[in-house]
Amino acid sequence: MLQNMKWSWIIALFTLIAGLVAYVQLPADAIIPLHWDIDGNVDRSTASHSAFFLIPAIQVFIIVLFAIVLAIDPRQENVRKSIPAIRVMMTSAIILLAVVQLIIISSSFNMNIIGMEALMAAMGVLFMILGNYMSKLRSSFFFGIRTPWTLSSDYVWKKTHRLAGRLFLLAGLIIFVMSFLVTIKIISFIIIGAILPAAIIPVIYSWVIWRDENKEKNQQQP
Repeated sequence: MLQNMKWSWIIALFTLIAGLVAYVQLPADAIIPLHWDIDGNVDRSTASHSAFFLIPAIQVFIIVLFAIVLAIDPRQENVRKSIPAIRVMMTSAIILLAVVQLIIISSSFNMNIIGMEALMAAMGVLFMILGNYMSKLRSSFFFGIRTPWTLSSDYVWKKTHRLAGRLFLLAGLIIFVMSFLVTIKIISFIIIGAILPAAIIPVIYSWVIWRDENKEKNQQQP
């Protein structure tokens, strides 16, 4: 499965190289930001230059975890059919982490070339990509919206993921557009307001579709 993740490995390597360059070039007394508050201000930092390797480590962990999960999922035929969509989704998440790395490096050098607005916009793009590929996922135990109702019926799975894809696409579009129009504090609330419905509504919808499907089956029985 690892060979299906070539681009994720390449991006992780780029992230690591960027961290190595920053590690060598940054003055010994420089402070490296690790976390930003709701207003976009740094509220946690460190003097340890090893912080530049945190994001690459997370990327490698995600790639390896995905490979393991893909290998052990009982529904291997569905997993194989979902590989193209899963690959794009995971690569997009790895790219988002690379953006975080660039923001950390930029802030460490007090350049602020890439700000938090870019991260919010990238997050919006990620959700649009997730939404676009959501309907291409086949039923599995580790990927997609896994409720008792979606896992028990391919029909419920397909209907649920078709709706979820549209909601995630809309949520991502809202986040992307608003990241250029409002402050970091406001966009933080917009992200929550956009993502929560996109995540909750499909779960409820899956139960509704499952209930209706079972009603129809019961009515057809003599």
